[in-house]
Amino acid sequence: MSKVLCTGAAGFVGSHVVDLLLKEGHDVWCIDDLSSGLRSNLPEKIEFAEINVASWYDLVAEFVDCEPEIVIHLAAQPSICESFDNPIRDGHVNVMGTLNVIRAAQKIGAQQLIFSSTSAVYWDLYSDLPTPEDWPCKPSTPYGISKLAAESYVRLLMPENSVVLRFGNVYGPRQVPLGENQVVPRMIRHFERGDEFFIHGEGTQQRDMIYVEDVARACLQSMVGKFGIYNIASGNAVSVNKIASIIEEIYEVPGYKWQYDDHTDPRVKVELDTGRAQCELNWHPEVSLEDGLAKTVKWWETQ
Repeated sequence: MSKVLCTGAAGFVGSHVVDLLLKEGHDVWCIDDLSSGLRSNLPEKIEFAEINVASWYDLVAEFVDCEPEIVIHLAAQPSICESFDNPIRDGHVNVMGTLNVIRAAQKIGAQQLIFSSTSAVYWDLYSDLPTPEDWPCKPSTPYGISKLAAESYVRLLMPENSVVLRFGNVYGPRQVPLGENQVVPRMIRHFERGDEFFIHGEGTQQRDMIYVEDVARACLQSMVGKFGIYNIASGNAVSVNKIASIIEEIYEVPGYKWQYDDHTDPRVKVELDTGRAQCELNWHPEVSLEDGLAKTVKWWETQ
């Protein structure tokens, strides 16, 4: 078993990664600034430090104290909308924060760095679907730009002992809406709490949805030493209308009258090729969209 330090550990994805690490018997240390994560997402008795990865002195002190063998870097400014509103903060956290994590990992001699990236780094022209890892990168949002810049630093400074995971649209328990770009929790909150919600355009835009526990497994599968860049997604694009219809069935309101607005989404279809991860990491998604959405709704009903 390994000593693992996880940044962004109290967040949506991070807390599921921590759960799985503990289940597999690893020694886990957690870092999170709690700007979007919740301390209650983590076990009470776990090594935890409230630190922003952009704060070098606090971060490196924690690394020196922990001396992790493996670093899973999930901390980020995750909102696309926020990245437009405040690109300076977005770059500060996603780029400078990642540089700090790289420097700290190098300082203590970590064996491996696993970095969470995004499909938002790819060029929006998806004529070669499903998109492979060698598809041109030309992000159209500050968030995508900052993630691609961070990727570049990871690959340049830790080329022999790093893994970059480009996530599709992750959903599941513990995800709360951040801006406009997280359709599943916003749809569910609409039913659970009466929040206003509009489907953009005609709802035909498609996304590659991946359940959070499948993403957590991918992070652990990446600890085996296969270095490279991997798409982590379902490999199947699904429309927003299809997601809505599944949620309708879960809530037993088929034919629900959703409200639509005139906002257009330039990313018409996102579908990622996951063949490399299946071959080299022995990873594949296990949770269907129907089962994943049912589990997510069940979690919301307990909140």
